[in-house]
Amino acid sequence: MTLVVAHRGASQAVPENTMEAFQAGVDAGADAIELDVHMTADGALAVIHDPTLDRTTDRTTTVATATLADIKVADAGWAFPGEQSDYPFRGKGMTIPTLPEVVAWLPAGIGLAVEIKAPAAAEAVVGALAGSAVRESRQVTVMSFQEGAIDRVRELAPDIPTGLLLVPGDSFERGLKWVVEHGHAAVLPYDTDLGDDPTDNVALATSWNARVGSYVVNDPERMQQLAAAGLWGFVTDVPDVARATLGPRPVGR
Repeated sequence: MTLVVAHRGASQAVPENTMEAFQAGVDAGADAIELDVHMTADGALAVIHDPTLDRTTDRTTTVATATLADIKVADAGWAFPGEQSDYPFRGKGMTIPTLPEVVAWLPAGIGLAVEIKAPAAAEAVVGALAGSAVRESRQVTVMSFQEGAIDRVRELAPDIPTGLLLVPGDSFERGLKWVVEHGHAAVLPYDTDLGDDPTDNVALATSWNARVGSYVVNDPERMQQLAAAGLWGFVTDVPDVARATLGPRPVGR
């Protein structure tokens, strides 16, 4: 079954990379949530996509030069416009979570896809996953556009599945070859780079014992096509749409 992965949580409905967005993703029926991590100046793993707080909060600072205390006072709901452009989440107490906070909260049976934004965070990410139920159940994948980051994770923790994200326009075949040669579990291209018919690419990866995921898939027709081709999973901003398209989550997953 193709996994529905909530992109930064249910990020079309709720401010991205917040605990509220992650809960909304679970409530929408996602099989897993996806999040991004940067490292703060004092070594914390902040769950945020950008290297700065400018786009998503009321603060203007760089994650790498700020402390966790600095980041925790930011309003993570500030910049989300809402359907009526009335900024409904401002002042609601939304904060930037840390990876350990998310791991501790994660409901049983829900997977986790961790994207490392800063390669230096690899060791801390492995530490944050130590002893967790999601790691023990092998429902976590650590991924990055940075090849060195996932190589380091695999070196430190060979039991954690790792995947290479490909920038739009990168060759699927190149990425797949690199993943197989380096012992990683998955190759994760931008969706259109899988081609109009992804069946052959998915079959090729499967023959090499590699998984294929893709990002970001919001069109129901494409979701059905990817599932029919046997895709491992796709990241989506609209997990509710994906769940309605692919049907209910199997019992026990």
